[in-house]
Amino acid sequence: MPLCKVLLMNVANFPWIILVPRVSDKSEIFDLNQSDLEKYHRETSYLLQSMSKLYVADKMNIASLGNLVPQLHTHIIVRYKKDDAWPNPVWSYPEMIPYKTNKYQMEIDKIKKLVDDYD
Repeated sequence: MPLCKVLLMNVANFPWIILVPRVSDKSEIFDLNQSDLEKYHRETSYLLQSMSKLYVADKMNIASLGNLVPQLHTHIIVRYKKDDAWPNPVWSYPEMIPYKTNKYQMEIDKIKKLVDDYD
């Protein structure tokens, strides 16, 4: 994407990506200049909406924590009323299951297509 790289979280329980702006030494959203802030919001909104549609989400979760990794980043997580952690936050779910190799590549391909389709 123009501002952010998009990473797939290796958790098969929930479709989950992380957006990381390609600007160094930024730990808070207010550290971005106005132009980058607008790009960040557009890219985040686009991926929230696109993933909601692609995965037929019941709810989209978004969080920017940064307690362990100080670089500004945002988690976007697809939620379902019948997912493993519902209605609780995914952070407290104790059994995160990594993707199997072939499924991991399929998820990367899905997200890559969304990124490629961004205007």
